[in-house]
Amino acid sequence: MPDEPSGTDRALDLLVYGPIGLAAYLRDTAPSFLKLFVSRGRAIVDGQRKSVEGQLGQARVVGQFASVEGAPRVRRAVIDALGAARARTEDALEYLGGVAGVTPTPAGAPDTDPDLAPLAFRVVPQDQDGGAPLPIRDYDELSASQVVERLEGLPRDELDAIRAYEATHRARNTVLGKIEQLQRPVG
Repeated sequence: MPDEPSGTDRALDLLVYGPIGLAAYLRDTAPSFLKLFVSRGRAIVDGQRKSVEGQLGQARVVGQFASVEGAPRVRRAVIDALGAARARTEDALEYLGGVAGVTPTPAGAPDTDPDLAPLAFRVVPQDQDGGAPLPIRDYDELSASQVVERLEGLPRDELDAIRAYEATHRARNTVLGKIEQLQRPVG
């Protein structure tokens, strides 16, 4: 019968010779394993990168197509919808007998987009009672100094209308002070 290794021999095998053999084996095979692991990792990363690049390329092509082909269609749809809304609004205003102060802007008016010019409306400022439009064109777009320049020579009733409108809207002291100065009795 063969000799059975003793407990001491087994402990030496397990605790000394086994780890030394494992270390020698790893020393000899580690470089080839490392190369294997590195090449496997690179393959995975390269595959993922190519997949993402492909998806980005497809998204870029779709985006370019949508911007070139879709934008004019969307613009036309918006213009058509606004035109229909304008027609319904005009019908409603006509039915109500017109609303003082809402007048269509003439087509081709300056500072409007030519495609949207037929759709534009402008609110004309009115006096306090909702009566006639104010005597100064585009009043709400003017600065206080521009309004003051246009006040000189207006009749008293027009100055009153502008004062009432200004007091209830922007209340600019420069405009109100100039109107007061123009309405003071001379002498």
